[in-house]
Amino acid sequence: MKKILIIEDQAPMAKILADILTKEKFEVITAINGQIGVEKAIEFNPDLIITDNMMPVKTGLEVIVELRARKEFQTTPIFMITAKAGHQDPALAKEAGATGFIKKPFSPGIIIEEIKTLLNC
Repeated sequence: MKKILIIEDQAPMAKILADILTKEKFEVITAINGQIGVEKAIEFNPDLIITDNMMPVKTGLEVIVELRARKEFQTTPIFMITAKAGHQDPALAKEAGATGFIKKPFSPGIIIEEIKTLLNC
């Protein structure tokens, strides 16, 4: 079973994502801020990471940069999902090392399709 880490400070959004992914038979791990997200990524070594950007302690951009600096996360798919989606935000996410960028609100089908493609499942 593939593991996905969700880093999201808004509990309702984290639950929505977790429910979507659990129904698709993924193992889901959640973290309520960027710092805890980094710690859980190191502890659980997920197959894919989904992170919000605007969070307390560490932003999603900071999480991506920190994880990409570690050898074990250099090729791990990392998606940024955010309500803040100005014209520069996708470029900033990609520059930090994000694999993809999805704007809230989102279609569950789009997320599942992207994940399954990246994880070859």
